[in-house]
Amino acid sequence: MKKRCVNCIFLLSLLYFLVPVHALATETITFPEPGKKMLLNNGWIARKANEIKADGNTLSMTVFDKTGWLPARVPGTVLTTMLDNNLFPAPEFGLNNNLIPDIYEVGPDFYTFWFVKEFDTPSIPQDKNVWLNFRGINYKADIFLNGKRINAATHEGMFLRKSFDITPYLHTGKKNILAVIVYPPTYPGNPNGGQGGDGMIARNNTMQYTPGWDWIQPVRDRNTGIWDEISITTTGAVKVQHPYIVAKVPGIRNPKDKQQKDACIKTTVELENTTGTAQSGTLVCRTDGYTLKQPVSLLPGEKKNISLKDIIVKNPRLWWPNGIGAHPLYDMNISFEQNGKISDSESIRYGIREITTGKDPVTGGRMFFVNGQKVYITGGNYINSDWLLRLSPERYRDEVRFHAEMNLRMIRVWGGALVERPEFYNACDEYGILVFQDLWGSGDCNGAWEDPMKAESRERRWEYPDNHDLFIASVEDQVKMIRNHPSLCFWCGANEWPLAKDIDEKLKTEIFPKLDPERLFASYSTDTVFTRNILGDNGDGPYGIQEPEWFFTFRSHPFNPEAGSVGSPEIESMREMMTEQDLSEFPRKGRTRNYTWRYHKDLGYLDHLERFGEVKDIETYCKYAQVVNYDQYRSFMEGWASNMWKWYTGILIWKTQNPWTALRGQMYDWSLDVNASLYGTQKGCESLHPFYNPVSKQVELLNTNVYECKDLLVKAETYNREGKLLWEKEAATGIDASSVKELFVVQEPDLEGVYFLKLTLREGKSADEKRVTSNIYWLTTSPKDYTTLAQLPQTTPALQATLAQDGTYYTGSVELKAGNHISFFNRIKVFDKETGKRILPVHYSDNYITLMPGDKQLINMDFSTSIPKERIQIAVDSWTANRLVCPISQ
Repeated sequence: MKKRCVNCIFLLSLLYFLVPVHALATETITFPEPGKKMLLNNGWIARKANEIKADGNTLSMTVFDKTGWLPARVPGTVLTTMLDNNLFPAPEFGLNNNLIPDIYEVGPDFYTFWFVKEFDTPSIPQDKNVWLNFRGINYKADIFLNGKRINAATHEGMFLRKSFDITPYLHTGKKNILAVIVYPPTYPGNPNGGQGGDGMIARNNTMQYTPGWDWIQPVRDRNTGIWDEISITTTGAVKVQHPYIVAKVPGIRNPKDKQQKDACIKTTVELENTTGTAQSGTLVCRTDGYTLKQPVSLLPGEKKNISLKDIIVKNPRLWWPNGIGAHPLYDMNISFEQNGKISDSESIRYGIREITTGKDPVTGGRMFFVNGQKVYITGGNYINSDWLLRLSPERYRDEVRFHAEMNLRMIRVWGGALVERPEFYNACDEYGILVFQDLWGSGDCNGAWEDPMKAESRERRWEYPDNHDLFIASVEDQVKMIRNHPSLCFWCGANEWPLAKDIDEKLKTEIFPKLDPERLFASYSTDTVFTRNILGDNGDGPYGIQEPEWFFTFRSHPFNPEAGSVGSPEIESMREMMTEQDLSEFPRKGRTRNYTWRYHKDLGYLDHLERFGEVKDIETYCKYAQVVNYDQYRSFMEGWASNMWKWYTGILIWKTQNPWTALRGQMYDWSLDVNASLYGTQKGCESLHPFYNPVSKQVELLNTNVYECKDLLVKAETYNREGKLLWEKEAATGIDASSVKELFVVQEPDLEGVYFLKLTLREGKSADEKRVTSNIYWLTTSPKDYTTLAQLPQTTPALQATLAQDGTYYTGSVELKAGNHISFFNRIKVFDKETGKRILPVHYSDNYITLMPGDKQLINMDFSTSIPKERIQIAVDSWTANRLVCPISQ
């Protein structure tokens, strides 16, 4: 192992000088007006610090020779800069991650880097201060500008924003040089295969998964770098900071009501006098046609928290969770004005909604009420968008949209990762996704149990992290950063185990009551504050594949914060993860001897794939896996919902995504391609949903809306494999808000093997009324044997596609129509016909479509790509036909 690392270091030292720094144009900065920001994302270079003999003062003083420097990714990490410069192969593929030296073996100097940016400033604003703002550096940093160190003390902590007044240091008429030296986490930890490796990573105030977990391999530099945005802003004498907006929505509201009673907006904001002289002016708040003005005076250097007059909003547009109602957003601008000029301003987007909470006396699970309405929670656990922190607003938006398309209502941001970025929350606000936000802590590292993989005792780990004051300061800062988002629902100290006692106590009694008193805080994810534990286990799980009946019969925790299953991706993604040789050694009956499959954390399907027939190649493996994925998660969500309010108040899937190419627990993969798990979840989480209970053999009706639904017609039909109708029954019914209703028993047919059950829900009093949804099951009279699916007649559905283009944005649809036989499990995919590569991501209204004879379905889709329209190909993979290419109408 040591020899491999020495070789890697030698190779890297050679490669540095083979990577040219192209002529990087020096950026000219035009300073933004107060309330705006300019991002410093371009034109950075980087180099290993021990190769630079100059200190930061000297390095930032004059223009220097760039030979041996690398074009750098900022925001980014040391490793992403190395990868961008092709110093290592993509670590997401195969065993490539093992080719990258780990910081535990090579030491911190290997990943301690200088990041440098040159820029011009033709003029410096008069009567304004210029601020340099860092939203995230991991882990320590010293910052220099034009020969001066601008941070008096070394920055420390991944989750702590910093802002520096750089006005005195700026040059006009010659280049400005900004130099930042970034040091890795002080305790990177041994990636020994444990959860968080040997646990030492938790001594820092940083993310904990980077030494590896049971769903990810180690991040070799522990995500060292300027990982979040850097910006320049300007202000006058007084800064506007940390606004806090609270909406009060009294009473019980109905999202269908066109006229809403008044709501109240309460706003506070912090003003800071950045000068040594007294300042006075007017605080101005504008939102939705309302304007408030308030005179304010500030002593030299004073910070003051100002409460504005309440705003009473008439007929407010209320924000509701996904599937309950709309999620409109309001804009607010708060400015401080002096002598007719704006000193500083903040713009905030917020939603008018009120979330309250309580423990359900029946189940013992936590209940959440939005605008007075009790909401059944369906959701998923989310790690973070990318394991190497290659974050973007576009990727965040796609991922959050996938959750909305699954009909989920909550995302839990898991404690071994991040306090998520504002761009993530912007997307959750827009799509109506409630967020359960953990702080950075996990029982695995912080001493929930004895663990031989850990370097220090359980008692010592109870005291992590080492710097408690830094942890508290970071929490205060991060709370202020995201607390105005209407999607933020709930704060949690850590995953599965509380933080150090003094930290936990201070969070409960001081920090959250002061900074965000409107939201619930629980010490940890399985805290009895959140959910009752009658099983005596860890309070969450399990995580592997289950029989569909299990979800209906096993009584789990009343609000389980994480329980999960499988989620292998499609064949195209598998081929982008490992070699054909590795793929040929796919698992048999859930077990694999192939190291690459194990390296990518394969979870295993037990014998569930073989129930469909012989798994003879990787294509068959992926084909069968998708059918199992769909049924697993549909059963998961239907089983939990069948006991809504009787056993459960909510369920959060472990997990909906992987930030790396892992082979477990995901609805879409790292490349953002969807798999059948997403659409099984989507189906099982429909807010008005007919479903089949495999234990009682009954058709049941689920309503997770907050209003009663009347005049419904539920119809059940069974078909044999030839597509012949065997039996049918229907029931006219209504259903109360947020409830489950049993309807009738399904008659099992007199045949051997697989048959199909189709449930249809319509609104109205006759079969001619609008179809709301359908739900199709493949069932068997031969327990756990679906091999007779191979007897389905081969049939080709009629296809027609449309595609409209607006620049790089495409919208389209695919209509599938079955002939005289069943068209089973049709998967729509979009390709570049020239390269054969997938176009990703694509958002489909539905996928993995099964049609009974004569049925048709229209699937809408949209995506963005720079590929011209004539190169786009829409294809359908089916169980009952070879790959089909859809004709696209002009």
